Amino acid sequence: MRVKTAVCFLGILWIGIAGLAAADVVTDDAMRVAIETKFDKKNITNGGGPQVAVQDGVVTLTGNVKSLWKKGKAVELAMDVDGVDSVMDELEITFAENDKELGDAIAKAVRRYPHFTIYDDVNIELDNGNVRLTGRVTMPFKSGELNSRVSRVTGVQSLTNEIETLPVNIGDQRIRANLAYRLYRDVVFQRYAFLVNPPIHIIVERGNVALTGAVNNEVERRKAEIIARSTFGVFQVENRLTVGD
Repeated sequence: MRVKTAVCFLGILWIGIAGLAAADVVTDDAMRVAIETKFDKKNITNGGGPQVAVQDGVVTLTGNVKSLWKKGKAVELAMDVDGVDSVMDELEITFAENDKELGDAIAKAVRRYPHFTIYDDVNIELDNGNVRLTGRVTMPFKSGELNSRVSRVTGVQSLTNEIETLPVNIGDQRIRANLAYRLYRDVVFQRYAFLVNPPIHIIVERGNVALTGAVNNEVERRKAEIIARSTFGVFQVENRLTVGD
């Protein structure tokens, strides 16, 4: 009797464990619903996608999304759902009307970045929606945050970030401040001083100065260079200012 009772007990225990294991299995349909819910909460979904299909724990995302950021975020959210083994990304990004329109949108996003100053310089290269960022910024975090902002612009198909960080140098910091003061206090440039985005940017690296941006005429271009060359501590000046842009 004791042996029989023990066998029955073990049998009941085995059935209980098997039942719990079955309850822990996440179905493909449950995963799909969970992913779609996450997309809705993060405002990833639009009329063309992402469409979600799940088979044996493998998620396939298809359709259109509006930005490179949303494409990456969709994959990240899908991978974060319990039961998902892998994600096949077949999403396509909506194209901008043309590169000129896209370039204007990217430039606007860069100018509106709150930490983008006259001491930073960002250049945008475009080829059929594929973006390359170059230039110099004063702090490392700016490159990553600018990358994130640009990736959210509708129409960006791919993004290569080659923005470099200027070395920390007290002498350079003094040159930046002194040159900016002299430049925007000059009668030729005073009207620019209170703009949200002054047109002339001052890039200083180990005493070497590059002037970037745009001015109204050749007189302004030459005047800015003269002020830079006469500023204490400046070794060399590269005048990259354009006229009339």
